[in-house]
Amino acid sequence: MDNATLIEIIAFLIIAFRIYILNSMQVKSALDKMFVIYSLKNHSPFLGYIVMFYIEIILVAEYYILGVLDVGLLFLAVIDVFIQYKNIFISLVTNDKEVYLETIIKSNFKTLTRDEYHKIADELKKPQPVWKLYSTELIVFVFVIWTISMGNGFNG
Repeated sequence: MDNATLIEIIAFLIIAFRIYILNSMQVKSALDKMFVIYSLKNHSPFLGYIVMFYIEIILVAEYYILGVLDVGLLFLAVIDVFIQYKNIFISLVTNDKEVYLETIIKSNFKTLTRDEYHKIADELKKPQPVWKLYSTELIVFVFVIWTISMGNGFNG
């Protein structure tokens, strides 16, 4: 087995593990996904950080095993870290999804009317199809395969 295949297997396993954990916690909406990751970070940090930083783990594996820095994944990782900073790493400890939702909405939107608040909350609570919930994970996997097969990225 060559190094490229090893990276593809590692990426597949990490992404499959993330999807398995989220799916086993019955994620049905964007709010569910954020709250599960938030809860994992607080209650099971080791597992939570693996689930949260799956893109970064894949980036590190690519860099150290293949010597390639995947620019597409790096871009996605930066966006993911920013979203996590705004929504997961907050100074709140709660097991109540509604309190979490209220905190997230109020921290991201400073001035809201009651109608705007309810519209945003309803949108976050709305059940999503499985492909939408896990589209980021699919995009990450496609970037990994694309970078390996095309030889893109910066050689380290």
